[in-house]
Amino acid sequence: MNETKKEQENFYFNLRHKMDHFLKSKTGRNHKYAKYLLFAPDIFYLLIQVVRDPRVSGKDKAMVAGAISYFILPVDLIPEGLIGPGGFIDDLVVASFILQTIVNNLSPDIIRDHWAGDEDGLAIINKLAALSDKVLKKGTLPALLKKFQK
Repeated sequence: MNETKKEQENFYFNLRHKMDHFLKSKTGRNHKYAKYLLFAPDIFYLLIQVVRDPRVSGKDKAMVAGAISYFILPVDLIPEGLIGPGGFIDDLVVASFILQTIVNNLSPDIIRDHWAGDEDGLAIINKLAALSDKVLKKGTLPALLKKFQK
């Protein structure tokens, strides 16, 4: 296994562990977006698999690679390093936006082939699109940013 693939798998398993632990805690169970945070590891895994799939165009892979980078990079709008797993909300919004942008270019089989979660991957992408709309249109993201900049 090459080093990059191993690092990505480690990120996935670490994220899965952090999210499971967080969502079992009192803070996690009561988190406003707990039901969405649960999907962060599966979305990350999907992004990794889509970028490796030869059926996906180079343009779509480039957009997906950007979403993967946003997940991995420690500096983003809501940094996980400062607020914990709840900080993956903005990562999910970015991933959702990218997936919604390219999903019409992809065969539904690509999503189904690479989805690691228990529920239907396309249904989850639609749920995350609703989250993105909520976060971006109602000013939730700016409110969250102000909360954590204090």
